[in-house]
Amino acid sequence: DVVIANPPYVRHESIKDMKPELKKQFGDFFCGTADIYTYFYKLGIDILRDKAHLCFIAPNKFMRAGYGKNTRKMLATEVGPKVVIDFCDLPIFDATTYPAILLVEKRNSPPLKKGDSGGFSDKFLAATFSNTEQLDHLENTLSEIGFPMPVSALKEEGWNLERPEVLALMEKLRKAGTPLGEYVQGRFYYGIKTGLNEAFVIDKKTRERLIAEDPKSEELIKPWLQGRDIKKWQAINEDQFILYIPWHFKIETYPAILKHLEQYRDELEMRSPTESGRYEWYALQRYAADYYKEFEKPKIVWGNLATEPKFAYDSTLSYVSAPANIIPINDVFLLAVLNSPICRWWINLQAAVRAGGFLEYKPMYVGTVPVLSASDKQKAPVNRHIQTILATPDSPDVPRLEKEIDKLIYELYELTSEEIAIVEGER
Repeated sequence: DVVIANPPYVRHESIKDMKPELKKQFGDFFCGTADIYTYFYKLGIDILRDKAHLCFIAPNKFMRAGYGKNTRKMLATEVGPKVVIDFCDLPIFDATTYPAILLVEKRNSPPLKKGDSGGFSDKFLAATFSNTEQLDHLENTLSEIGFPMPVSALKEEGWNLERPEVLALMEKLRKAGTPLGEYVQGRFYYGIKTGLNEAFVIDKKTRERLIAEDPKSEELIKPWLQGRDIKKWQAINEDQFILYIPWHFKIETYPAILKHLEQYRDELEMRSPTESGRYEWYALQRYAADYYKEFEKPKIVWGNLATEPKFAYDSTLSYVSAPANIIPINDVFLLAVLNSPICRWWINLQAAVRAGGFLEYKPMYVGTVPVLSASDKQKAPVNRHIQTILATPDSPDVPRLEKEIDKLIYELYELTSEEIAIVEGER
């Protein structure tokens, strides 16, 4: 009649040995990157009687994470949601756990089809708690901030517990643009992982020494950007380089670099193998085998974690450190869209939250940002402002130019003053 639980908060990396058995037991529901609590949802729902209830307090990660797709689909179709409360990163427990409470009712009839409530209410009570003071008056807060939300708004691609006006604006933006992933034809690329930065990342002085010892060394020395070098609009690092050494490389033909790496050999040999296998002690741990040439192009770069958009344009043809990402495209209008309040608002609704209010700016979330297909004439004033910012990023005029860019972007998306207020958090 009732299943109530606080299932284990165990990440998928810690259950590697269990995965073959989980795949065998759960079939199509299984996901190789899913944390263990998702299987408790499946088991709990399976053992319910018709019209019985399940109530869990469990991580909210399934609402937005890629691995949560099967769980989201099940909770919005095989059962009827009645209450969904998201506590975000509030300290419900001693650890940082991002808990949510879900109350659902079992339905033993066929899964819901679009427009079919299956005998259940087509709305549920939704609430998102945002500060610790709200926890001291839980019931009062729930009655104040809770609101009815249609079950149909629980999308398979991700859940957003938002009021109707917010959902309506999201739908308007979706229709106005193309998801970034489609706009760039899936050309998101992950940065390089060295496995030991002390060995592979060098400064200008070391670069000059290695080239002096063997001029051929210059072939393997590439300009290097790390996440901390990536600011809004520009990524700047004039004194960092990477020794770009792929797997199965004839390092002996570069004696100066080999000599440099030898001093780190013991530590390099202790690096863990990758899923693709073992690499030579002198090679990079992850070297972007299929796309390393994409780094040698003008591109948009950004870090993996941020509290607001920090997309930069890189014309230095630098290689980029993981977990930063790149889009090899020479398009400053796209850069303007990605650094706009619209993008910030969209990512806040889509991305997984980390401690300290940081959001995961992973391609799976950034790739959903709706990008307008503007004409060259429409892009022209935006592009002029961006070029001015890129030429003089420290100018006191930058804030004014940013406001003008934001205004132009709003106009291109045809946002009303009320919708702009929603984006800017004034409503």
